[in-house]
Amino acid sequence: MRIRTRISKNWVFIAALTAVVASLPDAAPHAQQATPPTIVLGSPVACAVPEICWVQNYFDHDPGPGAEDHTCGRRAYDRHFGIDIRVANLTVMRRGVAVIAAVDGIVAGIRDGMEDTGILEADASSVRGRECGNGVVLRHPNGWTTQYCHMRKGSIGVAKGQEIKRGDRLGDIGLSGLTQFPHVHFEVRNGKKRVDPFVGFEATGKCGSVGKPLFDTAFVEKSPYVETGLLNAGFASRPPKGSEVLNGEHAETALPVDAPALIYWVELFGTQPGDRDRFTIFAPDGSVLVTQTRPALQEHSARHLAFTGRRQPPAGWAPGEYKGVFELLREEVGETKIAYRLERSVQLGSPQSLAPAATPPPAADVRPSPPPAEGESATASPTTTQASETATVAEPNPQVAAAATPPAPEGSRDFIQRAEDFLPVSVPGALRRSAGQKGPQPWVIAAALLGVILSMAGVAYITRR
Repeated sequence: MRIRTRISKNWVFIAALTAVVASLPDAAPHAQQATPPTIVLGSPVACAVPEICWVQNYFDHDPGPGAEDHTCGRRAYDRHFGIDIRVANLTVMRRGVAVIAAVDGIVAGIRDGMEDTGILEADASSVRGRECGNGVVLRHPNGWTTQYCHMRKGSIGVAKGQEIKRGDRLGDIGLSGLTQFPHVHFEVRNGKKRVDPFVGFEATGKCGSVGKPLFDTAFVEKSPYVETGLLNAGFASRPPKGSEVLNGEHAETALPVDAPALIYWVELFGTQPGDRDRFTIFAPDGSVLVTQTRPALQEHSARHLAFTGRRQPPAGWAPGEYKGVFELLREEVGETKIAYRLERSVQLGSPQSLAPAATPPPAADVRPSPPPAEGESATASPTTTQASETATVAEPNPQVAAAATPPAPEGSRDFIQRAEDFLPVSVPGALRRSAGQKGPQPWVIAAALLGVILSMAGVAYITRR
């Protein structure tokens, strides 16, 4: 009886197991249902993409210590589980670039009050536990959440529990939290799973997987993937520093004609080992002023600043428009290609200084301009002074400054040099300032001659005695 009972129980267990196994082929549809209903995202920023803002960094698909974006490229960094949409520099940031809701939701959390200093002059420990900086979290149906980080202090204009519609302003792009450049970090999750919005839920994993983006078609088309692109560029009167470029300095379109130097600089993202910088600057007459090709880069770089230039020549700058051409050379399959090319121009001297001198009008025609008629507005004409004021004023390199100092006229140089041989240091300076570029003033010559006469009289008197 016991044996039969055991056999009966075993048969019951086997029958039950068989029923479970028989149901396994039907389990596939249930597994597919684990994928949540999709969410459709619009742009997280209210600015022109890619003219004003663009995607700087992508989602990291490398499970190890390295970093690979969804294309298996290097536009990501280790354990970066979102996308970074940036603006060029702090000048653009300070104008106010709105961060907006990518989809309808409810505000689940906010933080504000952190300074827009990032970690430019501090380490990551200074923002530990607050890496997101000033930010907003939105909750959406079916377990979806979106997070917006590094926003500008005092810009957040929503409250916890508030209902938000797609396109509503949340705040502005900033520099708060764990960051070194102005941007918004946009992150998407479903439950605890972080999702790359450029490839969708199922393709978030190994790089190169093809999926359906969560972003709508409009944002995807405006954000094409590029390996290498421009951050900032411009002309300056001295070599730029990285912190100055980040602040939006040295991007001049006009410089004074007596600028101590002419520097053309470019800042790129996504440079690769083996890339070479080639610069050419053309003078107003089309001749080559400077040409330079730099040695090959040794590693990948998310931020590459390079420049070339020339000090003011002895004869001074010829006024006019100078053009700079930058080319990033890249070796591909044994062939040198131009991976990136950029042209910029700068005006040395005001446009008025380039125009031929006009014949002075008759004295009777020289009178104040009439006031504007009703409905019109008075517009001040640009002047040389105004054009000069647009240039960045900086402490020049002493050697550059020396080259920029105009030489004294031939008629006064010997006189000044002789004076420097025996007069106190402050006196030759006064003589040089008096001389200017038109020779010494009469009182200076008279004073010098009087000194010589008195000296001669003194010598004669001593000789007689």
